[in-house]
Amino acid sequence: MDDLQILLIGGPPGAGKSTLGRALAAELGFGSLTADDLAIAGRMLTTPETHPALHVMRPVGYRQYFTDGPAEKLIADAIAVEETMWPVVERVISSHIESRAPIVIDWWLLSPKTVGQLEDKRIASIWLHIDADALEQRERSNTEYLARFADPERMLTNFMARSLWRNDLVAAQAAAARLPTLELTGRETVDEMVNAARALMATRHDAPG
Repeated sequence: MDDLQILLIGGPPGAGKSTLGRALAAELGFGSLTADDLAIAGRMLTTPETHPALHVMRPVGYRQYFTDGPAEKLIADAIAVEETMWPVVERVISSHIESRAPIVIDWWLLSPKTVGQLEDKRIASIWLHIDADALEQRERSNTEYLARFADPERMLTNFMARSLWRNDLVAAQAAAARLPTLELTGRETVDEMVNAARALMATRHDAPG
């Protein structure tokens, strides 16, 4: 793994990407970035007219956005954000390779199909696929967040539909591209996730690309 410069971690919201990313970054001596922060910066530097995909919640606020959905719109909006932000994420990757500043980047809108086309031995990826019931339980346990919504069940139905869509998509694309997938029950400790991820990384040269 001496040539590794970029480690990308993808998976649905709530799977543990950022937790795993920070732990691996600390162990490897890499920097760490959650690409959602790039999207936040993007919203600050753009307008609904120039980059509509980044401002879909602006007219109504996140409470109404997730409650009124519907799930099909949330998914379509997520795809639009991915298409808008991927060039930015790709440029960050290139910049860190050029400057030889290793980094772990996690993002729920990373796609195995897109990442698999990078074909650079300095880039590796790990994809998280989590048990659906465990994923929903994690969201339900966030009672403080759910309490912000007038109809938390309706919101959760829409939100989980989007999350499970991403969970299934990541698993299918990673399998098709023969990229390493970490299957999670939702009960793993951080150390267990790190050890499993390291085992996958140790065999990354056996995979194409």
